[in-house]
Amino acid sequence: MILCSLVVLTAAAQGGMNSVDAKKRKQGPWVEQIPAVRGEPGYSWEGNYKNDRKEGVWKKYNVNGDVIAEETFRNGALDGLCKYYYPNGRLAATGVMLAVDLEGQKDTVTVVDPVSGEETLTEVTRKGHSVKHGEWRVYDEDGSMMRETYERGELGTSAPGNRPRNANVPLPHEQQAGKKKKGKE
Repeated sequence: MILCSLVVLTAAAQGGMNSVDAKKRKQGPWVEQIPAVRGEPGYSWEGNYKNDRKEGVWKKYNVNGDVIAEETFRNGALDGLCKYYYPNGRLAATGVMLAVDLEGQKDTVTVVDPVSGEETLTEVTRKGHSVKHGEWRVYDEDGSMMRETYERGELGTSAPGNRPRNANVPLPHEQQAGKKKKGKE
């Protein structure tokens, strides 16, 4: 872990890692450390920013440095091939995410002042939103696979042999050290 941190710090000092432009927007290669929060383990991200938005393949590593996810971003939203791994390195799931709302799109809403009752039009900026789309392959730790087909986030049953995964059972990257999250059965 210490060696990994040392390599990252050395690369950052030499090659423009974690850089911002004149407008304070993140640009180029980045490594982000996410600390443990509310019982969830910490992890690190590695990928590229373009104009303060994630772009291309981002890899997520656990505290031991093992890859636990590879996700494709476009314009700051998940949009493309994603792969998730078990702690032992075996593939847990793979499929495509589709960005249905791109980060940065603007809407105009009416805001009413609670004191005066005056209405004003206010512009709000959306955050990116993505859904599963197309065929997803979900693997058990023993290597057996099942297919799930999604149409813009909705699980379909049109393909023969599809059996829906229990939505209450988290994927491996959503579990903490083999335990299920609170509220999940």
